[in-house]
This record gives sequence, structure tokens and C-alpha cells, in this order.
Amino acid sequence: MRVSILPLAAGLVCTIASSSVALSPSQVAEVAKAVTVSIQTEQSIGSGVTIAKNASSYTVLTAAHVVRDANVKYQVITPDGRRYALNRQTVQILPGADLAILQFVSSQTYRIAKIRTAVAIAEGSNVYVGGFPRSTVAIDRTLFNFTEGRVTASSRQPLQGGYGLVYTNLTLPGMSGGSVLNDRGELIAIHGRGDVEKGTEASSINPEVRVKTGFNLGILANVFLPAIERTGLKLAAVTSPVDRDRSSNNHSDALVSVVAKIQSGNYQGALSELNQHIATNPRQASAYYLRASLSQMMGNSSQILPDLNRSIELDPQNPQAYYLRGNILYVNQDLTGALADFTQVIKLDPKYTMAYTLRAIVFMKQGDLPGELDTYNKLIAANPKSFDGYTARAGVQIRLNNFPATIADLSQAIALNPRSIDTYSLRANFRSIDDVPGAIADYTKVIELSPNNIRSYSARAELYQRQQNFPKALADYAAILKINPNEREALDKQLDIYDKLKNYPGVVKALTGLLRIYPREANYFERRASAKIELRDRAGAIQDYRQALDIYRQKGDSRGMENITNQLNELKAKGS
Repeated sequence: MRVSILPLAAGLVCTIASSSVALSPSQVAEVAKAVTVSIQTEQSIGSGVTIAKNASSYTVLTAAHVVRDANVKYQVITPDGRRYALNRQTVQILPGADLAILQFVSSQTYRIAKIRTAVAIAEGSNVYVGGFPRSTVAIDRTLFNFTEGRVTASSRQPLQGGYGLVYTNLTLPGMSGGSVLNDRGELIAIHGRGDVEKGTEASSINPEVRVKTGFNLGILANVFLPAIERTGLKLAAVTSPVDRDRSSNNHSDALVSVVAKIQSGNYQGALSELNQHIATNPRQASAYYLRASLSQMMGNSSQILPDLNRSIELDPQNPQAYYLRGNILYVNQDLTGALADFTQVIKLDPKYTMAYTLRAIVFMKQGDLPGELDTYNKLIAANPKSFDGYTARAGVQIRLNNFPATIADLSQAIALNPRSIDTYSLRANFRSIDDVPGAIADYTKVIELSPNNIRSYSARAELYQRQQNFPKALADYAAILKINPNEREALDKQLDIYDKLKNYPGVVKALTGLLRIYPREANYFERRASAKIELRDRAGAIQDYRQALDIYRQKGDSRGMENITNQLNELKAKGS
């Protein structure tokens, strides 16, 4: 390994290391996590890469569209979770490319990315993308995401925005501006746009699962280095010989152009160019796969399967092709074929989470619970930190009536995402069977995370009642009424407890609340009158009886009128 330390502009120092030894994916992940930062506003999220340090000032490279809005306040969140307010004056939008650099100041030590530049990157090369996708329903906080993939095309002539690299990694919104690393852990590109941002389709199997083309656009180091140097900042980088990286040709240039057209929404232009390309290059597997993906976006179903079959014939190692074909076969009711394809995806890429999900859905469609369970077992074995894996397996355990296993899986999911309200709520539901204190603890956590969660207050109050802890139950119902004074169920529950405890002031209070919502309920007036009698409030009781009598009279309820008249006469007789 060779290490060089080069002086940069204004005393800036950047260390770049070169190694010919490939790292394991987990080692590359460590590098990606160390050099990638999150760039956030109240409404948006993006990513960036630390590329240089001068004293306590760090320089971050990102995509320009991540920080283009000059009217909002940005924060840089570093790998250790610290937040740094971004000084807008340090942001420089680099002309000619979708790139920007910015600075933040910190006394902490953060890793600087090692940069490798080349005219182009060989098709089929392994690449890794790191970034911070925006939160989802399942994961309600921003977590670092690292994905593996391969280079599909690399153009010698960058397109608009500086884009010239196409790769298959499965990326998500929020990862724009993140790191694209080679298998030596070196920064070779900045991730610009992922396919989920421009026209992916919902899976026909499960609308919550995206059928991603697996084509992303990145900006190579040989584009961003000159752009950065024009700002006066000099960076050191290791240059790969052209023959070593088996540089791209016109075939790759055409595919990069097609992907750029797709990203811009010019589907017809992309299809026309792709048809011409395939006519002259009939043995390029990625071209057929790209046309199949494009046909899906355009609703041209007749072309999808033939192109996917041809793509797989030419390149049987592309998991995305099997994944997309599995979706199409499912739509065509070929469950056996879909299952085989999703199984092959997992074989080729054990961390392809969506393939596990859809494989399990096919098993569910077939009524094969053991198959579902086996699929999620495999997912968790391949990715022990899969929140979705544990929650999905918990769902299977519920249908198997294996509640201890359900609780165990939900506990694992909570350990991975301790802010998941739905997971705490679900675990509380099953804990309440024979672990009331545990269920109460879960609902308490939900309330801590979501203070206005009426459902959790109500569920916890019922558990307190099971424990005969009526003061805490009443406190929870009171909390509900503070959130929503018109919550009838809370008032009814309070009334039941007060009745049981013969707490007549409480009974009067609860009934008063109910009458505020339902002022024509004669029964409530009648019950409140009875409570007032116990409190020796004779005048108040008579007034309530008269209110009830008037309501019964207006409704023409002779039986109710007779009953109230008797109670009034009895009350008057006792008072005379």
C-alpha cells in the first residue's frame, strides 16, 4: 500500500491511499459509512462524502440538487450522529455538473474518502453505494444504507449534469450525493439519481414493494475532480490505467444516454435509441434488460418477457432480470415460475431484501405457511439486521399461533428500531395475553414516542383495570379526554370505574361530560340525579329528573315519563 500526503490550496491536506487488494463487502461498508454524511432540512434529506480537511474545516462533495435551495437551513449529520449547521456561504454549485461542495467545522476527527479516477469503469465491475435514505413507515428515522451492485455502462463522454456511470445498485430517495465505491473502498463516483426517483412501478404483487429497474446514474471522479479544482481546491487521486479498467466503448455510451433519457421522462426517445442500439449490438444483455424495464414503464407488456428471457440467456448472473421477470410471471398467474425466479435472485444476491418479500408473498398466495417462514428465516440469516425480516416473520408466527415466537421476533425488530411505534403496539397486544406488566411497558413507550396516541392510552388503561389499578386507569382516561374532550369511550370507561368504586363525585363528573356531548340522553340525566342523591344534592337531583322528564315527554316515551314521575314524587316525599 502506498500513502501520499499532498499539499493543497490554502494549506489544505488530503490523504489518499492506494491498494490493489480488493476488500470484502463488509469492509467496503465500513469505509462507506465512515466517509458518508447526511445532509438534511426539515423537509428533505440527501447525502454527501467527506473529501478533504483543512485544520478543523471539512469539505463535503454532494449532488447539487441536494443543496440547491438557498432559502432553507441545512444540517450536516456526521457518522457519529453529531449535527453541524451548514453555513450557506460555504456552498459552491459546480458548473457543468450536478455537483456541489460545502464545508462544516468540527473539532472531531472524520475519515476522508480515498479517490480513484479513470476515464471509464469496466462493465460488470462491483460497485457499492452508501447513503441515507429518507425515513419510511417501518423505519421512522434516517439510517445509513449500503447496497452492492455492478456497473452496467460507463461513458467516456459525460452527459448533461456530468452523469456518465450506470450501475445496478438498489438505491432509495435520500441517497443522492452519496458515495459510490469500488471493491478497494475508493471513491469512484458520486451517486446522483436512482431509478426510484424517476418512474419505477409498484409491484403487481405488493404495491408497497417497488419494481426497480436497478439503473442509477453517477458522476465519475474524472468529472468531479476537475470541477473541484476549478474552485481552487486541489485533491490528490490515484489514476487507473485505461487498459487495467477495460474502459468502455460506444456501447456503454449509448446505454448511459438511454438511462439519462429515462431519468428525464423521455421514454419514447429512450426506446427509439435502445431499439437502434440492440439492432447493432444484439448480444448485450443489459440492453435487453433495460428495454424490458422501459417497456414496463410504458405499459408495453408484450415486449417485457421476451426481452427478459433474452437478457437472462446472455447474462444468467443478473439478479435484477430474474426479479423483474418474477413480477411479470406472478401477474401472469405463473406462481411456480415466479417462485423459481425469486429463489434465483436470492441465490445470486442473498441481501436482495425485496426478493425475499415477494417470494414469501407467493408462498402466502399458495397457502404455504412453512414456505413463508422458511423465506424469512433465510432473509434473517442473510441479513441479521433486517427490521422488515423480523416484523414479517412475526406476522407468519401469528398465523401459526406461535405467540412466544411472535414476541421474540418483535423484540428483535424493536432492538433494531427502538422508535417503531407500530412494533411496540403489536408486541403489547400479544404480551397482554400473559405478561400484563410487559404490555403496559410497551404502551408506555408508545405514549413516550407519540404523546397523543389515544389508542395506547386506552389499551394501557384497560390493562391497569385488569390489575385493579383504578387510579392509573382513570389517569389514562383523563389523558385521553385532555387530547379529545369528546372521546365518548373514555367517559364511559371512567363512568364504569367510578360506579364500581361508588365514587359519586366522579360519577357526576363523567356524566356531566357525556351530557355535554349528548345533551338529549335522558338516561344520563337520570343516572346523574341518582348520584346527586347519594351526595345529598336534593335540588340538583330534582333538576336532573325534570330534565329527563322533559326529554321523555318530547319523545313520547310514556314509560320513561312514568318512571321519572315516580322517582320525583318519592324524592319530594322524603324531603317533606
